[in-house]
Amino acid sequence: MTTPPYRSIALGFFDGIHRGHGMLMQRAKERANELHLSPAVFTFDRHPSDLYADTPVQLINSAQDRADLIHRLYGIEDVIFSHFDEAMMRMPWEDFIRKMLYQEYGARHLVCGEDFHFGYRGEGDPIRLQALCEDLGIHCDVIPLMEIDGIKVGSTYIRTLLAAG
Repeated sequence: MTTPPYRSIALGFFDGIHRGHGMLMQRAKERANELHLSPAVFTFDRHPSDLYADTPVQLINSAQDRADLIHRLYGIEDVIFSHFDEAMMRMPWEDFIRKMLYQEYGARHLVCGEDFHFGYRGEGDPIRLQALCEDLGIHCDVIPLMEIDGIKVGSTYIRTLLAAG
């Protein structure tokens, strides 16, 4: 088995590739340069809520479009798509970080937004992420939410605007 490249990874679904996402990717790229790592983005091939919601999330961008925008706008070539299925949905948050990101994908720096939740039932959060990263001896940045005119910049709000025309 070959050793993965060591990476600075921005975490998220990244639908719509908005300015908040840009802050995560910029930080991952900056820290990659500082720490001599490869900048990367980790995301899923489909929206996690599609497994349990009655109606699938209407995506702004396809997976390929998301990868193309990440490459073109932020210069990050390494976009890791993981298949989101029942096993992924039930994965404990610690295993997601320790086994998948750290061991399998060589994460040595992670970046997430302050509202990021992950792992089974969303039990992983930025506080737990930072504590586990410290235990693993890796870096972690949590980026504050971006607001414009008091409105959280996010894909959900963009979807609402698109649906309203």
